[in-house]
Amino acid sequence: MRCPFCGEESFAKKKLIRSGWQITGEVAVCALCGRELPAAEKKSAENSDAAAERKRKLSALLGGVDTETVQLAGEADRKFCRNCRHFVVHPFRSLCALTDAEADPMGECDLFTSKA
Repeated sequence: MRCPFCGEESFAKKKLIRSGWQITGEVAVCALCGRELPAAEKKSAENSDAAAERKRKLSALLGGVDTETVQLAGEADRKFCRNCRHFVVHPFRSLCALTDAEADPMGECDLFTSKA
């Protein structure tokens, strides 16, 4: 971009506005001269209509408005060794109390028993 104040080719960077230790806002400033740049104009109705049209076309391409939501398995649903009752935490090695073998805290095991 060309800075309206210094007239040089530059880029905008974000500057935080502070009141004491509290951040009260942020503004865009020229990276070279440091002066505050004018606020970007809000989208006009034409731009928002064009964006809505693009969104509608993409939705039609992907099979319509109704899309299936995906539920990811949470940490509680996973049988991680670190959540097992038999997982022994040691500063140098992580062990399984059942098998006396080294255990991976993020590994899964068929012998899993929840701590809770």
